[in-house]
Amino acid sequence: MNATSPRVPAGQEPLLALAETAALDALRSLGRPDEGAALTALAHALERGDTRGVMRRIVEGFMLDPAEAGLVLLLFAAALSERVARGVAQACPGGVPGVPLWLAQRLVPGLHAGLLSAHASLRRFGFVALEEEMPRIESRIWLREAVLDRLCGAPPCEPEVEARIARVPVNPALAREDVVRELRETLGARGGDGLSPVGCIESGDIATIAACLQALGLVPYMLAGDEIPQEAVARDRLARHWSRDAALDGAALIVIADAGAAGPVAEFIDRTAGHVIIAGARLSAPMRRRVRDIGAGPDGPGASLDRWQRALGGAPAAKLGPGLARVAAQFALRPDEIDALCMRMAPAIEQAADGSEAARSLWHAAGRVASGAMPPGVAIAEPVFRWSDLVLPPPVESALHRVEMHVRHATTVLDEWGFGERMGGRGRGVAALFAGPSGTGKTMSAEVLASSLDLRVMVIDLSQLISKYIGETSKNIAAAFRMAERCGAVMVWNEGDAIWGARGTVGNATDRHVNAEIGDLLQRIESFRGFTVVTTNMRHAIDPAFLRRFRFVVDFPMPSQDERLRLWQQAFPCGAPLGSIDWRVLASLPLSGGSIRNVALGAAFLAADGGGVIDARRIAAELADELRKHDQPMPVFNLEAAA
Repeated sequence: MNATSPRVPAGQEPLLALAETAALDALRSLGRPDEGAALTALAHALERGDTRGVMRRIVEGFMLDPAEAGLVLLLFAAALSERVARGVAQACPGGVPGVPLWLAQRLVPGLHAGLLSAHASLRRFGFVALEEEMPRIESRIWLREAVLDRLCGAPPCEPEVEARIARVPVNPALAREDVVRELRETLGARGGDGLSPVGCIESGDIATIAACLQALGLVPYMLAGDEIPQEAVARDRLARHWSRDAALDGAALIVIADAGAAGPVAEFIDRTAGHVIIAGARLSAPMRRRVRDIGAGPDGPGASLDRWQRALGGAPAAKLGPGLARVAAQFALRPDEIDALCMRMAPAIEQAADGSEAARSLWHAAGRVASGAMPPGVAIAEPVFRWSDLVLPPPVESALHRVEMHVRHATTVLDEWGFGERMGGRGRGVAALFAGPSGTGKTMSAEVLASSLDLRVMVIDLSQLISKYIGETSKNIAAAFRMAERCGAVMVWNEGDAIWGARGTVGNATDRHVNAEIGDLLQRIESFRGFTVVTTNMRHAIDPAFLRRFRFVVDFPMPSQDERLRLWQQAFPCGAPLGSIDWRVLASLPLSGGSIRNVALGAAFLAADGGGVIDARRIAAELADELRKHDQPMPVFNLEAAA
């Protein structure tokens, strides 16, 4: 190679040297019988100089014939070799950059004009540029900068591609042999258009797909469906530029399915040359390219545990021990969420004193992964009550401890001991019905259980979840259950009798749909893997068919006098300015725990407004108001404690 030629990376020098030699031989052959034979022969011998495989990827990816490949090599040499550039200038003086078509056709036999039409691969995908407003035969041709840079080993630089398509970081440990095998078969096949089928992996696990693509020697990139331009011209331009860059870089594109933009996504993929994987469900819009489903393995606790183990790595996973299986079974996080959480929690797991402490930290963090947009009527909150806040009869408290025990040890009993398989995969979740008068502690008990299990509470307002539009209620219910499975929260359905009471007779189409949606909810409760609590004030109103779905039915009675005494004493915090109160007189009134808390809070606000203490007079005023709510008279008694 001439010493004055521009320098290129060492890995590309053999290809440039080969192209330069062949181009010079072709220029010297002008007018001889063997005119242009050197470049044609070179197109068949790329193995000798294409050490990085860029030219081979271009030839194979776009099915270029020897004449097209020879033209690319000629233009490559003409752009970077002074000797070739001078030889071209000598053959066609004028000082204009590029190689005129007439000269290119003499130097590269078989290069007919059709190979440089606007719809042919070299121009459509932006490999070469052609001088405009000139007779075609006189037009100069040159390699586009992006192609020249890539042949020199430079990174991608197409702004439109860089703005929308991102390279995916790869964790090689996430590659799965079964997915790699299926991807190899899919991407190695060719349709009538010469392109590989589009792979579809419904799990949408970007990190695993990327690791498997890298295992096949491909560079994984990602494009979100909503990033695809809506305008047809811009969409086509992005597809062309990406197709060229993918061939130059040995890349594959992961397109995240977007149901709301199925048409533009399908059109973009149809216009793309190269390997494409759809992450998510198949697109509803028709496609010209073949689509082949690629299994991402079984869904369930076993597959989830495998993902957690691979994301954590050997030593941290071993340290967590059985605690990791509990986390994997409780939280149905997306693979990308698992990867991000494991990366964030790695220092805490390493610093934990033992596996139990590490598992508690990971459990807490997994339950607090951002929940995203909530369905209507659904709210997630941290529980505030603890066991010490409950005042319940011993049998009720004992029943609640049994509920907690079933949730806490579900992984051990169902998975490790094999009871889950014996039950046919059903009954993994724990469903409990809490029945009793208003204010007796049903919702508070659900919070206490969530707090004890270190989970959040998902409270569902049925009045907002139920829709008058046919089908909307089932959609909202499904969204609520998906959210609960992801974050592992305790689902609390208040006022269950409002929807799960005895199902009415079918009088019209709406009644049929309502009953169908109720049936759908019953089925989801039964198949839900997590912990569900339904509260009701009227147990007798619950459909017996629904009662059978509950593993636990806990009745909450009105508190006894001794329990009411404890409730009154606990209703006022230590820092509250209390006057002299006769608690036993207050406890003689048959109030629920909820009513007692209402009176205590109201009296505290009266005291704060009056600048005094929470005395018997203020408690009596709030007590009278609370009794009026329940149509009860205010008794005459003295609430002040005897001196």
